[in-house]
Amino acid sequence: MLKLYVYLISGFFFFATTTFAQTDTITILHVNDTHSCLSALGPRTESLEGTQGGISRAATVIEMMKATEKNVLILHAGDVFIGDLFFNKFFGVPEFQLMKKLGFDAMAVGNHEFDLTPAILDTALRKSFPPDSGFPLLSSNLILDEPAVKPLKDYIFPFTIKQFGNTRIGIFSLLTPETNIFSLPAPAVVDTNIVPVALAMIDTLNAKGCNLIILLSHLGINYDRQLAANVPGIDIIIGGHDHYATETPIEVTNPIGKTTYIVQAGAFYKYTGKMKIAVSPTGMQLLDYKLIHLDETIPEEPSVKSIVDGLINEIEKTWGPVYSKQIGYAKDYFEEVAKNLSKKGAHDTPTGNLVTDAFRWKTNTEIAITVGGSTAQPVYKGPLVAADAFRVVGYGFNEVNGLGYRIVKFKLTGADILAGLEFGLSMAEYNDELLPQVSGVTYYYNLSKPVGERIIKAEVNGLPINPQQEYSITTNEFLFHALSDSSIIERKINVIAPYLYADSTEFQVLSDYIASQQKISPERKGNVIAIK
Repeated sequence: MLKLYVYLISGFFFFATTTFAQTDTITILHVNDTHSCLSALGPRTESLEGTQGGISRAATVIEMMKATEKNVLILHAGDVFIGDLFFNKFFGVPEFQLMKKLGFDAMAVGNHEFDLTPAILDTALRKSFPPDSGFPLLSSNLILDEPAVKPLKDYIFPFTIKQFGNTRIGIFSLLTPETNIFSLPAPAVVDTNIVPVALAMIDTLNAKGCNLIILLSHLGINYDRQLAANVPGIDIIIGGHDHYATETPIEVTNPIGKTTYIVQAGAFYKYTGKMKIAVSPTGMQLLDYKLIHLDETIPEEPSVKSIVDGLINEIEKTWGPVYSKQIGYAKDYFEEVAKNLSKKGAHDTPTGNLVTDAFRWKTNTEIAITVGGSTAQPVYKGPLVAADAFRVVGYGFNEVNGLGYRIVKFKLTGADILAGLEFGLSMAEYNDELLPQVSGVTYYYNLSKPVGERIIKAEVNGLPINPQQEYSITTNEFLFHALSDSSIIERKINVIAPYLYADSTEFQVLSDYIASQQKISPERKGNVIAIK
C-alpha cells in the first residue's frame, strides 16, 4: 500500500504546484494481454493465495487514481480472451463486465479475441452489456463487411474520441496481421496494409479536431517502433501483443522530427502502466511514467475480489479444486520467454522443458515439441495448484471438456522434422512465438542464415537426425494441425499414424506430471542452441 501512496503523493505534488494556461493534465492508465487472469498470480502463500496481479489489485489502482486525479483515461491494448480457466468457463464475459464497472474507456481488439471465431466474441459481448452501454472495442484494420460478422460493428469501431478540457484525444487501433493465419477471424479479415490505414486514421482524427492522437496497438513492440519511425502524427502508442513491460517509455523520432512514446504493461494484470502528460496549444509534454507492479503491497479491491472469488467457486464446481488444492511445489522460478535468440548459446526455457518432458512422460514418444507462443506463463516458485499448470498452457479450448488443447502423437520422417524446425525459426528475429521448445531432440541454428537454411544440425540420442527415418512425436492439437497446413508451412509435411488423446489435454498431462514429481526444479538442458 505504501508504494501506491508514493505514486499518489507525487501526482498531488505536481498538480498542486504547476499550472499552465490552457493546459490539460491527463493521466493514462493502461493494461494489455490480460488473458482472463482475473485472480492473483504466484508465488503463492502456504494458504495458496496469489501474491501479485489479478484484476482486484488493478481495480485498487484504478479507483484510487480516479479519486485523486482530475482527468483519467483507462485503456486496454487487447487480448482479454484465452489463457485462464476463467475464460474456458465464462468466455470473457466477467472480464468485460468488470472492465465496464471500473470505467475503461476503450479496448483494442486482440488476435486472441478470434481464437474461437467471431461468433463467440459477439456472443460474449452481448452477454456482457448492450451496445452503447459499455466501452468501445477498437480496430481500424479489421474488415467486418461479411453479413455473418456485421453484428460486431455494434461493439467494434475504427476509432473513438475522448474530451478532457481543451484536449480532444483521438484513439485508433491496429491489429496484428498474424491474426489471419494463427487465429480464426474469418469471415472477418485483418487488413495487412498497416501504414495506409494508420495514415487514414490520423487524417480522420485531425479532421475531427483532435489535438492528441493515441494508437492503441495490438501489433507488438517491434512493429510499433517501425510504425512510429515512419508515420507522422502519432503522439503515444499504448501497445500489446508481445507482453513487454516497459519501465520507461520508448522514444522514437517520427518523420517530422517529433517524439512518439511507446509503452506496454506486461501481461496478466501483473502491471498497470501510468502515464502523466500535459497538453497545451504548443503540443504534448510527458510529465511522468511509472510501471506499477501489482504486488502484495497493493491490496485487492474488496468488491471486485468478492466477484472473482464467486467465479472461482463456479469453476471448482465444474472442474474440482483447481485453486484450493496443492498439486506440487516449484523449487524455483521457471522462465518462460526465450530472449536474444541470435545470441550464441542455449535458448531452451525451463517452462518449455517442463511441458515437453510432461508430453513424453505421458506418451513415451521419442520427441515432444511445443513452441514459445504455446507456453503462455512461467511457473512461480512455491506451492502450485492445478490452475497454475493451466496458465502455463492455457491458450486453447476443446469442445469435449473445455480444458485447452488435447495432445496428439504421430510420426514424421527426419526430413519433415527438420522442415518443421526451420519454420519455427522463420520469425526468430522478432520473438520466440514460433521457436520450438523440445524434449528428446537437440537442434543447432544460425539466424544469420536465410530463412529455410537456419538449422545447422539436429540430433536424437546424440545421433544426427536421419532424413529417411521415422520418429515418434507428441505435441498439442493446434501445432499438429499447423504442421499439416500448407497455408502455414509451404513444404508438404506427411503426418504418419496420428493418434489424438481425446480425453487428455496438455493441461491435464502437465498437472498430472507435476503431481507425480511433487517437487520440480527449473532446468536448461541445452537442447535449443544458437551457434552464432
